[in-house]
Amino acid sequence: MTSEEKYNRSLELLNAYILDNHMRHTAEREMVLQVLTEVKTPTFTTKQVENEVSKLHISLPTLYNCLRLFVSARILYKIDRVSGMQQEHYGWHVDAKNSMIVVCTNCGRTARFVDKAIHNTIYNRKYANFVPAHYAMFVYGQCRACRRLIVKRLQEAAKNRSRSSIE
Repeated sequence: MTSEEKYNRSLELLNAYILDNHMRHTAEREMVLQVLTEVKTPTFTTKQVENEVSKLHISLPTLYNCLRLFVSARILYKIDRVSGMQQEHYGWHVDAKNSMIVVCTNCGRTARFVDKAIHNTIYNRKYANFVPAHYAMFVYGQCRACRRLIVKRLQEAAKNRSRSSIE
């Protein structure tokens, strides 16, 4: 999905949500939505968006209110914050059909992956009175870079303990 298609679809959802909930349509919300659609990564942090929105002279409270609104309108989804993640992470509901995402609990790095076995399991399973339309799956763990740092620190700690026991 191109950024223009994503913006148009998101704007449709936003307008419908605003009408249904008797809210005002503001130019700031559209500008924030436009900035978000230009982000190239599948997920993004609040800090990434803050940097872009600050150029448009939109206040941080307005930005955070817009993000909450977009989550409520099911334009964005919010990735659960886990220990080690300094910032909140968001992704697109609009183009996230059947997405599987890995999330590093140390640095917050995210990546999408595809697993046909999981996909087939979800769609071939018989659900009582339910037909799946789409799914989103998050796998939390540690990325390779963070894992290397942890192993390196453990090795250094072991060396220091062995040195102190020798002395």
